[in-house]
Amino acid sequence: MLIFSTFIITAYAFFDFAPDDLVTFQIDPRTNEKFIENITIPTQIKGAYQVNIGQHALDVQVISPTGRTLYSRMNTSRGNFSINATDIGLYKFLFHNKKSQKLSMTFAIDVLHSIRDSIESQDIDPLEKDLRDLNANLTDVYYGHKFQQIRVETSTDVVREANKRILIFTAIETVIILIVTGWQIWYIKKLFKNSPLF
Repeated sequence: MLIFSTFIITAYAFFDFAPDDLVTFQIDPRTNEKFIENITIPTQIKGAYQVNIGQHALDVQVISPTGRTLYSRMNTSRGNFSINATDIGLYKFLFHNKKSQKLSMTFAIDVLHSIRDSIESQDIDPLEKDLRDLNANLTDVYYGHKFQQIRVETSTDVVREANKRILIFTAIETVIILIVTGWQIWYIKKLFKNSPLF
């Protein structure tokens, strides 16, 4: 079952751009996960992705509405992209897990939506710019904590699953040791019982 957690964030510290959305989800073994973005005017799309636990690799593709592959990476665990979306329509972001185990990953995307998004810094009132910078820094701290919390929760799940397996193996090992010990005691008693003292 896929677990989605979406945040609207500004996270320059992690992705070097300000994402509109950040999604954490899981991909089942040997399956695909697809996200779609509807582009109504020519614009620019930036994105970043990473596998949250370990160095497990997957394939990543960005497909245009006309079927052209705009971005493709094979056997990668993290990366980022910037594409010029000149075609109008649905852009597809594909993630393919070729491994035999479930992967947890995070995907962030930013779409330049309006003229306001592309205002040059010199066109902004200095005080307004300072306030925006302050707000961005506070948002970085808040959502940076959120992002780390996602990774901690994912790591905790992995550790809990590993501890569960260790407990099962320990119980099986204990049962085997008890059986072997009991058999050895029985065998030694049998030897003493059947063997003459002189």
